Amino acid sequence: MTVYIDVIFIENVIMNLSIILSEAIILKLNTTFFRKFLAGIIGSFFYIFQMFFQFTYLRFITSILVVWIAFKPNKIKIFLKELIVFYFITFLFGGISFAIMNLKNNGVWKIDGGVLVGKFNLIFVFSSAFIGFAILYFILKEKSKHVFKKIILGINNFEFEINVFLDTGNLLREPYTDKPVIIVEKKAVKELICEKCGTNFEKIIEGKVSVPVGMFLIPYRSLGNSNSFLLGIKPTYVKEENSKKVYKDVVIGICSENISENNQYSGIFGLETLDEGVCSLWI
Repeated sequence: MTVYIDVIFIENVIMNLSIILSEAIILKLNTTFFRKFLAGIIGSFFYIFQMFFQFTYLRFITSILVVWIAFKPNKIKIFLKELIVFYFITFLFGGISFAIMNLKNNGVWKIDGGVLVGKFNLIFVFSSAFIGFAILYFILKEKSKHVFKKIILGINNFEFEINVFLDTGNLLREPYTDKPVIIVEKKAVKELICEKCGTNFEKIIEGKVSVPVGMFLIPYRSLGNSNSFLLGIKPTYVKEENSKKVYKDVVIGICSENISENNQYSGIFGLETLDEGVCSLWI
């Protein structure tokens, strides 16, 4: 079987770039296309290098380098998350590519220097990338229906549309009424804060200024932080977008911190927060 290095190189650049772009879309990572393209070229270069020189940890080192160049994470935790997702997508796309190549070659292929080689043109490369991305999109779309919700908060004369995220660790309840709490960022309800608190939000949380009428403090403690307070308020209603369900018996807890690092959502709810068995609702 004749192996054309230039063809293998181009095919791998395309596949690497497809994996990197898929991860960028999934995790909403905003870096330049140049960085992503450069990472794809470097990954392909090391792929070719491995065909001629055997090095035990080359693949692992290459994946670290590709992720760092493509996304430039600034924290170890974020880097590990991006690396894990990169491997997951790589295995998915690799499995699809192998299946297509195996069908096209009638099971005839070989391993050259630890690299799988077979008849595999650019059409099949694009097909593998498309199928892989379609599978990822379907999985994430189905998952997001349960993890992400858009809710509408009615508070006094205000109405706010807020994207919220399911946090299974959020078991917070308002201590006096024992009602579950939806935590939202201050900036998501800024009109309400301006009317009720003016510029005194932080002073109210710290106990330096009295709490506005109709509001109250909710004690809470987050991971890595000392005890603090949320500014609570009882909403007029909470309903899911495109749904007739309107929840009551819930409390809104307003915090000053950013809940999402990439601004994908502005609030979090727990398993019980929008549970029909816990919270009353109107249809």
